[in-house]
Amino acid sequence: MLSLPGLVFAGVFFCCFNCGRNEHSDEPSHTFVMSALSPQVADELEVKVHGNLRQVMHAGTIGAAIELDTLFPGEHVFGVGALADLQGEVTIVDGVAYLSYPDGEEKARTKKLTESSAAVAMLVSAKVTAWQTMETEQEILFVSLDEEIAKMVTAVGLDVNKRIPFRIEGEFRDLRWHVIDGSRLPDGSSSHEDHVKAAVNLTQESGPALLVGFFSKNDGGVFTQMRSHTHIHCVIAEPLSSGHVDHVIVPAGTKVMFPVIQRCYYE
Repeated sequence: MLSLPGLVFAGVFFCCFNCGRNEHSDEPSHTFVMSALSPQVADELEVKVHGNLRQVMHAGTIGAAIELDTLFPGEHVFGVGALADLQGEVTIVDGVAYLSYPDGEEKARTKKLTESSAAVAMLVSAKVTAWQTMETEQEILFVSLDEEIAKMVTAVGLDVNKRIPFRIEGEFRDLRWHVIDGSRLPDGSSSHEDHVKAAVNLTQESGPALLVGFFSKNDGGVFTQMRSHTHIHCVIAEPLSSGHVDHVIVPAGTKVMFPVIQRCYYE
């Protein structure tokens, strides 16, 4: 196990490699232990993006960019996005789709499906066959989450300039998420504030959840907000709920997972 500021590596590992060397020494600056010899490890990570967040929000391009039945059956597929016509949110966890729809102005309903022909206006997805796990040593506030995810991406030896999926599992505090309701939006262009007002906003003061997200420093307006490097959804098991994360506090001891891969590329 290796400690870094705020982080601890954990899990079952198979081999070691060096990530960076001290320029004044032959010793590695950090040594990371990873499952690089596991037969499940992917040679590459393909992150697919369908639709465009800027076009969805500001140009009213909310028609179908893809239908989910093109992804299923989808073992090991993970994804986040918005349904066509902004009828709700979609979250995919290991080939299972959680479709969340507004149910009035204050409630939402979520369907858990292994197959669906639902159309999606915007979706970022990847197939991840093997994960490496870290644990947070310190609490992470939402305002710092992008920065901390970037540090972890580098720590596990992945390219911080690529698109990287991640999972966070544990007991969270002050979790807030929304489910978009396109029927409450004005026609044509709309602002972020319009989308906030048109959403069903939900909260969980404390409790277990799964967060699924994608990190990218270079996709502002594509699948992240312009000033953000992450797009994150949550899944709550009981009562079943899912949607786009607007705020969360990640406690110390929370599991954070990243893909085990050889290389990444875009589509």
